[in-house]
Amino acid sequence: MTEHTVAVVGGAGTIGTTAAYTLGVDRPDVDVRLCDVAGDDAAGHAIDLRHARCHTAHALGGPGPTGEVTAVDPGPDAVRGADCVLVTASVPRPTERGEEGRNAWWPANREVAETVGGWLAEADPVPVLSVTNPLDRYLAVLHAESGWPRHRFVGYSLSETARMADAIARRVGADPAAVDCPILGEHGEHMVPAYSRATVGGEPFDPSPAERESLLAETKAAPYDVIDLRGGEDSSRWVTARGVALVVERILDGGGEGTVCLSTPLDGEYGIEGVPVSVPVELGPEGVERVIEWELSPEERRGVARAAEAIRRDL
Repeated sequence: MTEHTVAVVGGAGTIGTTAAYTLGVDRPDVDVRLCDVAGDDAAGHAIDLRHARCHTAHALGGPGPTGEVTAVDPGPDAVRGADCVLVTASVPRPTERGEEGRNAWWPANREVAETVGGWLAEADPVPVLSVTNPLDRYLAVLHAESGWPRHRFVGYSLSETARMADAIARRVGADPAAVDCPILGEHGEHMVPAYSRATVGGEPFDPSPAERESLLAETKAAPYDVIDLRGGEDSSRWVTARGVALVVERILDGGGEGTVCLSTPLDGEYGIEGVPVSVPVELGPEGVERVIEWELSPEERRGVARAAEAIRRDL
């Protein structure tokens, strides 16, 4: 019998399948449920992932699977009894870039969020990790519709931190593992690099204003550049799936030390009420263990406030 079950809502889509595969291979002890309105697609992906776990049958394989992979029908039963719910359900990708890129999913994805939030309302509260764009708005609706406590809700926004680390590392010739530049604010145009806390090799990293703008522009453009190169039906699935798996695994393992910037509904922190934005948090077995209030520069605090106001206008 396995210890944990993860339900992937939107489990037949690009992000859902890639995240399910990454998590399923990383953690062959976890039960993975794939839920999607495209039921046959979900069933096919479940079979394929189950087989991917069976490479233990030959000399090159690793530990054998103890968890199951199943496809389940959409509805409240898809999330009941899960230890963590990963939400990737979405309408088809819009074609816009830039500020209209992620926001173009709204309000069509609002209806998806309302539906999934209704399913959650019929189940007992567990941690929910949402990936669907526009991330912060979608997360706010999931929270409101579910009636669950706010600490259960986490919005995935670590890809920007990874992209920024890559951009800085290539600029200065450093190992990305030596770079730390957290991204706060909106998962979108109003993202806020915390340059006041940025370090390379443990030393403060203080780029010029022009360099700051250039690094931010590169980070914002990265997902659209990937789409342009791969084609409109694809996305930057690998960076997302890897980050999502790391967040889910940290929650399943009970949390632990380490602060990361993820979106979560705020209740006065950073002077923000009732709106999810990316801020530093510590994760625990129930979701967000604690919101950390960093000392930010005045411009960074204004940036986070602008992000919250932009999100609030759409709710």
